[in-house]
Amino acid sequence: MPLLAQHQDAGTTGFSTLKIIYSARANGMGQAMLGRAKNFDGMQFNPASIIRVPNQGVFTTFADHFVGSGGGSVSYVVPKNIYTSYGFYLNYWNSGSIDRTDVGTNGEFIELNDTFNAQDILAGFTLAKFVSPALDAGGSIKFVLDQIDDKSASAVLIDIGILHHTANERIKVGLSAKNLGFQISHYSDKKYDEGIPFTYGAGFGIDVGKNTLLNIDITKANGENFIGKFGVEQQIHPSLVLRGGFKTNAGDYYLGGNMEWTSGISLGVGWIWKKIALDYAVASYGDLGLTNQVSIRYNIE
Repeated sequence: MPLLAQHQDAGTTGFSTLKIIYSARANGMGQAMLGRAKNFDGMQFNPASIIRVPNQGVFTTFADHFVGSGGGSVSYVVPKNIYTSYGFYLNYWNSGSIDRTDVGTNGEFIELNDTFNAQDILAGFTLAKFVSPALDAGGSIKFVLDQIDDKSASAVLIDIGILHHTANERIKVGLSAKNLGFQISHYSDKKYDEGIPFTYGAGFGIDVGKNTLLNIDITKANGENFIGKFGVEQQIHPSLVLRGGFKTNAGDYYLGGNMEWTSGISLGVGWIWKKIALDYAVASYGDLGLTNQVSIRYNIE
């Protein structure tokens, strides 16, 4: 099944906002982060990668999406010592106002002059441990509540991951599996299983040079093809980095318009001032439009 094609079962799982990644740094690098060590954003990708982050950090991300929807996250990571790190995070998303409609006898949509919205919230705890000089391991437990109008569903899930430190200190290898778990409440009394987007992947974090990082991931979620993700980060000043990335599921957003050629491309910039890190990313979804993310981190020494 080609990387650039759309899967025949695309859009068939529930809890779809679990696929949204809240990290401006990561989105500027094509969301390729599974093999990046000492990673403040690791709770969104590979829970093993938060170990040995240089300091405590409190950070938040704000994201816009399509047709008025948006969301974000709030996170806190603590490196207890060289053997253990842990963190907490909260992700949230809201659809904005959606026009309520009904279906007429001839199949036509009827405006009801009313609106509703959809939203979800996810709370998680992550723990990462040193296993050996060559291996770190981590896991997250999380609770997600998904709501549409006055109906809701919820699930309890876990993520697991490992990070391998290869013989070449410039190369790390990460593996992760996300959204393992079960639904605990349902949208209706029929208890229909919405389907949870189980996702797994592998990635490389490569220090190409002193100031140049390269990340390469391949991931697979239920209802999707394998997706290749590529990202590069270049430090051009002690306080400034530039980023670029690409995702191979660009074909999902080819709609025949003038902007489809940009689909899958992302760009980002990062700035550090004293204890504050500020990141921005813009990602193209072809003719659907652009999404933006801004992340702010405060480093606690």
